[in-house]
Amino acid sequence: MHDGDLSLLNRYREPVASIAPVEYFEWYRELLVPFAAGETGRRHYREIADHLEEMQGLVPEERFAEFVGFLKDEHSNRPAFLDELEKAGF
Repeated sequence: MHDGDLSLLNRYREPVASIAPVEYFEWYRELLVPFAAGETGRRHYREIADHLEEMQGLVPEERFAEFVGFLKDEHSNRPAFLDELEKAGF
């Protein structure tokens, strides 16, 4: 997983997400899960929160909240991660 993959995904957000928001969300999710697991540190965690902000609104709130909950569960041993998500409103 390269950060470049997420950058590429962001570059095509408007044309793809406007036509197929659910598919775009799923593609984003598949890239963000390993990205989140790849590193530690507050800078990395803030970047994850930024990506979540990009994803919010693509799918119904319940589905988005389920994904955020999954990330929190997966990384519950990282208090700084949970703190950064909380600061970002997640």
